[in-house]
Amino acid sequence: MRELEKMLFLFTLALGLTGLWFGATLIVESAKKIAKKLNVSHALIGLTIVSIGTSLPEIATNIKSGMIGASGIAVGTNIGSCLTQITIILGLTALLGTMKATKKLIRRDFPMLLFAIIAMFLVGITGNKIMWFEGLALIIIYLIYLYVLAKDEKVGLKVKGEFKEHKNGNGHNGIYSKNLTIMAFGVLILIYTSEMVVSSALDLAEYWGVAQSFVGVMIIGVGTGLPELSTAITGILRKASGVSIGTLIGSNVTDPMFSLGAGAIASGSFLVFENNLLFFDMPFWIIASIIAFFLFSRNMKIGKADKKEGLTLIALYVLFVFLKIKFFL
Repeated sequence: MRELEKMLFLFTLALGLTGLWFGATLIVESAKKIAKKLNVSHALIGLTIVSIGTSLPEIATNIKSGMIGASGIAVGTNIGSCLTQITIILGLTALLGTMKATKKLIRRDFPMLLFAIIAMFLVGITGNKIMWFEGLALIIIYLIYLYVLAKDEKVGLKVKGEFKEHKNGNGHNGIYSKNLTIMAFGVLILIYTSEMVVSSALDLAEYWGVAQSFVGVMIIGVGTGLPELSTAITGILRKASGVSIGTLIGSNVTDPMFSLGAGAIASGSFLVFENNLLFFDMPFWIIASIIAFFLFSRNMKIGKADKKEGLTLIALYVLFVFLKIKFFL
């Protein structure tokens, strides 16, 4: 009977993660079509629209976890997803093609990534919790970052130009209404499946007798990173490496700031940080991000020309999993 229960929990979790991936895919693909109509660059699409879209599973999971007080799931999912992205997903993508970094990515977006992680760590280390108002502060900083990105790309002028075209009868209103409808449907899927993921994860944590955060980091975090994996690989194969690198960097900014902030606000009070997350997982995440930054900054690119770069990042994740299971299972 107990074995049957475990299989049911795993099936529900897998079904929920699949639903999160499908819902996020609908949103991302529709948003990309709208962005292309506005003539937005690949890098900006990756940093904003795609990274936010592929982070929707984490956002939905965090909000649901915050609402029911499952702090370990919320915080663990963010860390697990981001660590997966900056190591094994970035490493696998680098083995398939070359990702070229622009000066803006190196000078503006990678430092923002490191700032986001350190900000999350500092918030957590003060009392082992993130209060709802601290979560709000993280979201505000994140929105300012998005404003800077949009301003650099002159998105406002492009949107105004599109509205003017529409007013003159030359716009693409059908494209916008169709894709916005698809995005709304994707959001509904995310809302429903996030509840499946969180509830089954809690059941598994209780069944296995492990911390909620362990399930969040090792299972949900990896599962919610699947949209980034799919997007990054698709981007590199279609010679749109700006989307690939932008998505991975953008998601590592979105998750610790927007996803975690939304979860803290949804809790109505605070989310708790476990000591093992603060003093093992997060420092490992910071170190892995610095190594990724170093690999990019050497030649402004990372790719299959030097397989050691991708293999180094993959090895980092393997080391993390080994240490996590050995000392924290």
